[in-house]
Amino acid sequence: MQYHGFLMKRYVFRRLIPYAAVLAVAFGVFSLISVLAVMEGFKDEMRARIRGSLSHLSIFGPYGNDLLGSPELIEALLALEHVEAAAPFVVGQGIYRASTVTPCEIRGIDPVAEAAVGDFDAYLLRDDEIRELLADETRMLGDERIPMTAEEIEAVFSRERRDLLFDSFRAFDGDSGFRLPPQPIVVGIEVLRRNHARIGDIIELQSFSPRTLEARNEEFLVVGSFQTGVFEQDLSWMFIPIQVAVSFLDLFDEEQLDDRISGISVRLDDYENAGAMRETIRSVVLEELYGDRLESYPLVRTWEDQRRNLLRAVAVEKRIISVMMMLIVLFAGVMIFLILTLMVIEKTRDLGVLRSLGATRGGVISLFLRQGLTLTLIGMVLGSIGGVILVANLNPIHDAIRDATGFQLFDPTIYYLSRIPAKMRVEDWGTVLVPAFAFGLLGSLIPAVWASRQDPIKALHHE
Repeated sequence: MQYHGFLMKRYVFRRLIPYAAVLAVAFGVFSLISVLAVMEGFKDEMRARIRGSLSHLSIFGPYGNDLLGSPELIEALLALEHVEAAAPFVVGQGIYRASTVTPCEIRGIDPVAEAAVGDFDAYLLRDDEIRELLADETRMLGDERIPMTAEEIEAVFSRERRDLLFDSFRAFDGDSGFRLPPQPIVVGIEVLRRNHARIGDIIELQSFSPRTLEARNEEFLVVGSFQTGVFEQDLSWMFIPIQVAVSFLDLFDEEQLDDRISGISVRLDDYENAGAMRETIRSVVLEELYGDRLESYPLVRTWEDQRRNLLRAVAVEKRIISVMMMLIVLFAGVMIFLILTLMVIEKTRDLGVLRSLGATRGGVISLFLRQGLTLTLIGMVLGSIGGVILVANLNPIHDAIRDATGFQLFDPTIYYLSRIPAKMRVEDWGTVLVPAFAFGLLGSLIPAVWASRQDPIKALHHE
């Protein structure tokens, strides 16, 4: 009997109430697609920024600044397949005194080598770029920015630049005596934006030696700035040449006649090889160099290992928001259930007529399932189209609302982003559409089974 299409049009499309269920499904799908796209965009943006400031792999000493034999280790690393570059580094904690006293993280690097293992050349700033960023507190350099060359990086830390900046500082300070310029230091752009220091200022850096535990105190000349895109790093990280860091932190071991550094950064030809190379470095390089002392040198970590808690926090936040937003889709399924249940009650006599004319229980179930799934699918299609349009035009829509009302929904000074990031993934789309279809199916199936179990005789006498 070909009655399903006729009754669907009569029961569903000629009434207004079922369209409420369509809107509920559409709104739920629309909201979930939009939210997940923004969360994924934030996650990718954060991963890219963290990745830019860290190398693919890092080899750490057992107790912080306690790694010996770095030249031999670097030579052995560069001999390995998939290893493109390696560079030593020193990390220490301290405070700097300029216009205020502020905690910081001291990072001793070889500037040119650091650019080879990470993106130091991409976020070290030229003087004109520093001026642009200081003129707009929310501005960030785009991906199209041309990274610094090795010559430009060397020029930032050069004696010539220090002499020029130091002469300007002495002239401003009224100092006419002869003094050598302090060692160079590069600070984050947020230090400059908050007027903690300026290019050409002398800041006092205080720390302690990890080797002797003695207090260390020295003046440094601010010669440049950087912007990694991670707010905490741009506010607290400070770069100095690695030999300056070794001297400042007193890391030269007179017994071993070697510097004790924090570790070595390694760049691979492809990050996909990081897992295998981590085991290769540990089982081949470190075992060969350190032998019985291998257990004291176990820390070979990827950049994801070093920021695992932060990346997990973002992923957990995305899952929590997904579950909370899924309640909207569940509500849409409940609406379909209620609408079909009311329809079964209202059309009980019609069901009795259908059954008496030969309609089977399976036919009645199919009738109501088709109605519920039709409402669900229409809502899913409309919600998907709306979500795609919103994600594609998210920033223009935000700007239009800001221009019309003066209210800024997305404050760049809070999120350290000039635009709202958004990225749609097939996996996220499936996360939205599969539950939406499942809730619609469940909301349709229960009334459909109930309708099929109506007694035809009692249904014909139903008032």
